[in-house]
Amino acid sequence: MVGTTTRADASGTTARTAKGERRGVAFFDLDHTIIDVNSSWLWVKSEINSGRVGMSLIGTALYWFSRYAFGYGDGAETAGRDAASIYRGEDERMFRERITEFFRMELAHRTRPGFKAVLEAHKANGERCVMCTSTWQHPAAIGAEIYGLETGEANVVSSIMGVDEDGLMDGTIQVVAYGDGKYETTKKWCELNGVDLKECYFYTDSMSDVKLLENVGYPVCVNADARLKKHAAERGWPTVDWGMSDSGMKKPRYGACLSCSA
Repeated sequence: MVGTTTRADASGTTARTAKGERRGVAFFDLDHTIIDVNSSWLWVKSEINSGRVGMSLIGTALYWFSRYAFGYGDGAETAGRDAASIYRGEDERMFRERITEFFRMELAHRTRPGFKAVLEAHKANGERCVMCTSTWQHPAAIGAEIYGLETGEANVVSSIMGVDEDGLMDGTIQVVAYGDGKYETTKKWCELNGVDLKECYFYTDSMSDVKLLENVGYPVCVNADARLKKHAAERGWPTVDWGMSDSGMKKPRYGACLSCSA
């Protein structure tokens, strides 16, 4: 049809839009959306097993990740700040190298099967595909590279850990992209990049992201938690099931066993 182009819909199929229309961005949450596990949870287990952090962290981690699993995340930003303080004084370059190795070993194979088709449909339509996650900038950027989204920390939406002038982690969180903070951080990114949120997609599993879902033009709930699934039904938002990776089949979201693989 003359004068039209195609645009990816929630399921990764395409729909026609007017040629020349400004395309939006497809924002993808990371944990339990692109991948079928919480990357931070696996990172905590890895850090405890390696002896880099103490067992005292596990109680806090279990509490907050369990709340997240049920869509109750209020106050998790405080836990994030506590975790960041553990890395005060660590060389950022070495920290990034450790996270890169961790992602490639533990998370590269945890992609949900349905993600790739949706990603490719957006790319085929010329739409930018951007990581939009509550995690820190280092795993966000590494995940974006591994899973085929735009690369570079300027092209991800995430929380940001502080780094001093000597390249050392300063133990602070400068930007909190969690809950309403994810909406505010994404909005700011859009303003800097000349993007209208109402032309954007957002794919997520968590009720904690509801404010951003309510402000994009195309909210999509992926393998949603119970609270988000109920809210999506009330709002008429699409809900999709992207499946589980082979490694994630029949395994619970979180468990107390630190020595077992996940």
